[in-house]
Amino acid sequence: MENQKNKADLTIHILIIFLTGIYPLFLFEMYFESFAIQHLVLFLCTMGTLFYCVLRIRSGEWNLNFPCSRMDFMVFVLTGYSFVRIVYKIVITNGEKPESFEYEMVIMALGALYFLLTSRLVSKETFKEIYFDILLYCGLIVFAILLWKYFGGEEADCVLAVLLKDRSGISSYTLLICMAGIWQYVRCGDKLRTIFYMGVLITGFLVLLVNQSRLGIWIMVIVFIAVVVVQRPTAELIKRDMTLFSIYLFMLCNMSLLTNYTDLLYADITYDLEQSICLDLLAATGGIIFFNYWSRIPAGMDLKRLVMRKMHRGYCFLLRLICVIFIGVILGGNFWSGLPNSLGMKAVKDFAIPLVDEVHQGKSVFYLCFEQFGVIGSLLILIICVCIISELKKNYSLDKPVTGMLILIAAVFLIQLLFWEGSISALPAYWIYTVLAVSYKEKGEKIISKKMKFEGEE
Repeated sequence: MENQKNKADLTIHILIIFLTGIYPLFLFEMYFESFAIQHLVLFLCTMGTLFYCVLRIRSGEWNLNFPCSRMDFMVFVLTGYSFVRIVYKIVITNGEKPESFEYEMVIMALGALYFLLTSRLVSKETFKEIYFDILLYCGLIVFAILLWKYFGGEEADCVLAVLLKDRSGISSYTLLICMAGIWQYVRCGDKLRTIFYMGVLITGFLVLLVNQSRLGIWIMVIVFIAVVVVQRPTAELIKRDMTLFSIYLFMLCNMSLLTNYTDLLYADITYDLEQSICLDLLAATGGIIFFNYWSRIPAGMDLKRLVMRKMHRGYCFLLRLICVIFIGVILGGNFWSGLPNSLGMKAVKDFAIPLVDEVHQGKSVFYLCFEQFGVIGSLLILIICVCIISELKKNYSLDKPVTGMLILIAAVFLIQLLFWEGSISALPAYWIYTVLAVSYKEKGEKIISKKMKFEGEE
């Protein structure tokens, strides 16, 4: 019996690895009959796994987590609603070519995936580090394809004519890879693996910057600040996170040199030189403040045990400030175009106007829901998002580092729903990590630290 139960859990484990690693490689606009291949593969894999696991229930070898919480119930209702819509669309056609129900298939697949994950958690399976590693290994393949497209010129355009051209979709997937890479880098103690994670992140940063989604670039900055906020702020964590952040800012500040003074890129992108100079000055000012505080740490201190609470409060303030600035830029709308072209103002315009245009021109998932599922389905999805936010707050704790990173991924996913249509290639992976962030019961990690006096303090 235990062997059969392990088979069910192993099947779910394989499904998670497939959807987080191999499935995003389906970046091509391929169709089977009237269905996009991504939608069809996702539906068949999740429903097939659910059917196999249900067969294990009859002999008591596997337990399905029946709806018991508010979120369980709402996911169950939305999945049933999508099934009813599929049946209705088939019936009303009377044997003619049926209406497209790709979105209903995706909702049913995500609903099945939710119950598979929560049931697997009932069987006391833990989060596995391999989920992030597989995501990074396969992400390198995607990055290689995208960079070939950006640097290969006309030859690459001929070969990759069917490659996903959605800027928001590429940014969404790249953000997911970068968040997983940051987590693995800041927690890894092995030198060779650290070098690998650093290489993946540098490649991901380059893809994100060449893709030139202003919203994606902005969200990546928020992620670097939020990593310190959602985790216990040890000096080791802050040092590694700031190392990556400085590399990201260095690449961002020098993109104007790459695009304006070299012919390496065949993509039609431009970065303003004045904006890069202003960003350099801002980064230098922040670096002076950071290193002035960092230099007060006594020599020989164990950075893994040193919890920097004052710096944590500073990061919390900085995160709120960035969010307020972002909201202010969006609310400013077209008024930014009326700024004069004086020193500094042009850099602000070149930053604000493209960001506002990208937000206004994009089609959010919530708009798409109203367009495809009507009022009832859209309300169900909104209620599920509210339930997710509520459960994330309940499950959050500084003593749970893995859960904290999963919550950050879930938060970025929810933010993307407000502005981007979403990429079907990255959607299952984001959903898996969101469900884990809600349901994963992590054992608290305690750090024993003592009060330590900084140099210069009384």
